[in-house]
Amino acid sequence: MTGGSPRQGRWLRCAGSALWASALVAGLASCALSIGNLQHRTNSYTVGSRVTTLVVTNQAGDVHITGGSSDAVSVAEHISFHGTAPATTHRTAAATLSLDSNCPAAETCTVDYAITVPRTITVRVSDGAGNVTLGSLGGPVTVHVKAGRVSLTSLTGPVDVTSNAGSIRSQHLASPSASLHVSAGGIDATFSAPAAAITAATDVGAITLHVPDTVQYRVSASATVGKVRVSVPHSTTAAHTITASTKTGSVTIEPLA
Repeated sequence: MTGGSPRQGRWLRCAGSALWASALVAGLASCALSIGNLQHRTNSYTVGSRVTTLVVTNQAGDVHITGGSSDAVSVAEHISFHGTAPATTHRTAAATLSLDSNCPAAETCTVDYAITVPRTITVRVSDGAGNVTLGSLGGPVTVHVKAGRVSLTSLTGPVDVTSNAGSIRSQHLASPSASLHVSAGGIDATFSAPAAAITAATDVGAITLHVPDTVQYRVSASATVGKVRVSVPHSTTAAHTITASTKTGSVTIEPLA
């Protein structure tokens, strides 16, 4: 780029390269943009080797994972930072792909991941501060977020989600089991197929569960401060179980509309 002034503090740099040193990762590309003190950078790559488990550990930023028809895993890292860029790594061992990000000490940064994976893959996500969105996945899913929203759509594998502060929202869940826990925030989950076991718990926040009324459920629902409403078929001997509890908030368990 020519004709620019260093005083403007603006630059744009894009570079692409193939990683011939490793047969596991192909098509690494990067693009960086700086406006004033805030800088943005994007790294994109594809992992073509067999991956059965994805582990994402993100200090700050959003994580978006979608199941696709390809056997490969494609990753885009959208990085924003002041000063020193965060460190991001990706490595594969024993069919497990691990993605990690860390901000330099005393610096503010985020890394937003956009990832497409095989639908049957096992997914484990840990996010310090950010929103996690998962969709069209058939393998086991485990998510822990310290602060942020968790959104789940069209999952068919077992689900285990915890959030210290935020909310859990789900649609079209056909999971055999779901464990949803929030310390401060609400839970709103819709199941398209009867789950064998559903557990939903909050310390402060409302719980709303929408489930098919084609089976009976063994329901245990409680609210220390708040109302409880159960309008699904239930029996003390039912094979399908729902346990929902909150200290402060309401609990609603109703048929799928």
